[in-house]
Amino acid sequence: MLEKTIDTEFSEISQRTRIASLLFQIRQLRLQNRVLLKKNNSLEKDLWQQELQIKQLTHYLSSINSEFDEEMETAKKIQEGLMPKTLPEMINIDSAAVYIPASKVGGDLYDIMITPSQKTAVLIFDVSGHGIPAALVGAMAKMLFAHFIEKTESPAEVFRLINKQICSFIKTEQYLTAFLGIIDPVKNIMTYSRAGHVPPLVYRKNEQKIISLDSRGFFIGHSALENLAEYWEQTINLEPGDKILFYTDGLTEGRNPQGVLYGNERLKAVYSSCAENNLDSILDNIVSDQTSFRRGMPLRDDFTLLCIELGNSESLLKDSGFTPEDQPEIRILNSHTEIEKTCDLILKEMDKRGFSEKCIKQFKLCIYEMITNALLHGNRGDTSKKVIVFYKITLFAATISVLDEGEGFNYNDIPNPLLPENRIKDHGRGLFLIRRYLDEVTFNERGNRITGRKYYSGK
Repeated sequence: MLEKTIDTEFSEISQRTRIASLLFQIRQLRLQNRVLLKKNNSLEKDLWQQELQIKQLTHYLSSINSEFDEEMETAKKIQEGLMPKTLPEMINIDSAAVYIPASKVGGDLYDIMITPSQKTAVLIFDVSGHGIPAALVGAMAKMLFAHFIEKTESPAEVFRLINKQICSFIKTEQYLTAFLGIIDPVKNIMTYSRAGHVPPLVYRKNEQKIISLDSRGFFIGHSALENLAEYWEQTINLEPGDKILFYTDGLTEGRNPQGVLYGNERLKAVYSSCAENNLDSILDNIVSDQTSFRRGMPLRDDFTLLCIELGNSESLLKDSGFTPEDQPEIRILNSHTEIEKTCDLILKEMDKRGFSEKCIKQFKLCIYEMITNALLHGNRGDTSKKVIVFYKITLFAATISVLDEGEGFNYNDIPNPLLPENRIKDHGRGLFLIRRYLDEVTFNERGNRITGRKYYSGK
């Protein structure tokens, strides 16, 4: 009985020990659970904070990308805004252009400008780099070119002046390459300078061959070249039907899947094969050939093509009242707003030659009457039609011819405004004054061109 009691007590003690051990384990587990719960809460908090940071960084990155896209779009708009929407109507020259953009905003720009003496300035340039910096440098260069081409018709001098200006404003290693040619539409001579740009290609129609307009010249705008850059000029005589292809190096640097460059030789080959085509067709052929060559490979850089064709200066002067040997100056007008500038150019030349003030005033009145009649009566106010003014001022005489695109008129039927029966009529007075103030007045057979001459009479 005693043994049984002892066994029972031992069993109870052992059971209580096990229970105590289990309770201890449970407490330990609870403690561990609390620790784990705290850690889990901490981890959840850390995870939440990390997720919040990720969201903030993602939003910040999205904002940066959005700003970058906006900046690139701004740069693109700047560049597109600097491209001429339409090319100007030129004397004796036709033109066509195409711009092929790459994924990045590049620095290609081109322009055709008419100088104060009515020569044609053909410009193409390429700013190094991409994006906003290239667009800003391009915008500055475009304005500087327009400004200095108004001041001088020397391409090399234009480059020198622009290099000095850009280097003084922008202290970076960015630069631009450029080619500027100034064409005399009567003599068919182009004076040009090259500032590190790829040489344009001239198709000689009579010889049916292509030549490069290579010449020496430094980059423009590189800070290291501020006081070192030099530029040289050359001239080339052009014939009717000759074509000049201006381009940027993004064209020849296009690559195929094997990494081979499109290159100058391929460009010359395709240009030669289609050079007899019209200008738009030539550009389409070149772009199509380069695209086929790349076989889907993206462009690394944008490229520009500009092509011009020279007309026949003898044909231009055929009905002008001048001969090619006279080498007259030429201006094209479409509206009354351009008359004053034309007058200023002619009258300044007369003043330089020593014509009297009275003579200059009389000639000015005649110029106004001639051009106004051509615009109003010849072209009937149609601004799509042009009036061409030819003039030559020498030490002996001032001569002007005004040619419109109208049907002409019978100049012998103009009434004499001095006769009583004609005094209330609206026409005839202008021609009467022209005949009174000028020493010679002639018309062409069609009656759409009047030529007047005033001989020098001194001060």
